[in-house]
Amino acid sequence: MAFDMASLAPKLTRREQDATRHKLAKGRADHIVGHLCAITRLALSDGRIITPLAYEALFRQVIRSQLCLQGWKWHPADQVARDLVGIVLSILQARRPSWNEGQPDWAIERGALIERTRCANCGNPLPDDRPKFCCDPCRNTYNHRLSALREASEAQMATLAARSEL
Repeated sequence: MAFDMASLAPKLTRREQDATRHKLAKGRADHIVGHLCAITRLALSDGRIITPLAYEALFRQVIRSQLCLQGWKWHPADQVARDLVGIVLSILQARRPSWNEGQPDWAIERGALIERTRCANCGNPLPDDRPKFCCDPCRNTYNHRLSALREASEAQMATLAARSEL
């Protein structure tokens, strides 16, 4: 009678198998994507969020942490979380705004009436005759910084962020 060591090894659960392969089973991935889409659609319809992008970081963090708690290594868990959230955003047809659209002045350019009472550069109160900057040096500094941000590469942007010059 032959003795088989493989038969004595404990059977791995589906989640443990996923963790060792660094890949979610299709059914499990589909379930997670469907659930996240439903949550986002409900929040949009209830007015709790105004863009499908609102939960992007939260979803990624929760998926990644749950996978790590199930035995996944951080990098594969983060990759899978990023991929799943990407699928959700694709299904919801989320469109990222351009850099300009993300700036406060974009609302003014689009015709929204926003009364500015403080200098956009230094935060001091605005004189009556100046709509955005308290003085010319503030305007010049602000515009120079804005130009540097628009022209910065990814590495330069990281350096600027680290120095809190954003």
